Amino acid sequence: MQEQLLFQLMDLVQGLAEDMKSVKQDMNILKEEVRTLKQDVETLKDDVQGVKQDVETLKGDVQGVKQDVETLKGDVQGVKQNVETLNKRMDKQEEELYLLKMQMDENVKMVKAIRDNQIEQRSLQDSIIHEIAHIRREMATKEDIIHIHQRLDYQISRIARTEEELHLLKTHN
Repeated sequence: MQEQLLFQLMDLVQGLAEDMKSVKQDMNILKEEVRTLKQDVETLKDDVQGVKQDVETLKGDVQGVKQDVETLKGDVQGVKQNVETLNKRMDKQEEELYLLKMQMDENVKMVKAIRDNQIEQRSLQDSIIHEIAHIRREMATKEDIIHIHQRLDYQISRIARTEEELHLLKTHN
């Protein structure tokens, strides 16, 4: 029986030795996997460090973009104010242009009226001169001549006044 026990014990020891050998192999495999994991962890650490640096760079870039956006907002606000100012100036100039047009229309009417008056005065003057010539032929009386001279003086003063008004209008415009 001892022999049998010894054989069983030897079988057990041999089984244990094989199990130990298998465990050693598994341990070696595990060690290799742990080394690989350590390398992967180091690679991940490097990657994380790179990502951290990229994030810091992006933060700086985002800050720069924010500043650019703020600058653009200020520029857009300035452009809006300039456009608003220009619109106000255009509105004012349109009003002034309308008033100038109205004044020009009125001035044109006045100039036409003065010109018509001048033509009428010249016509009257021509008729008076014609009358004088006719009267001279008929040997007019002294009173007729005085009357004709008075009419002539009156017409000449109206012509002078009309020419003065025309001159004032020209210098005003």
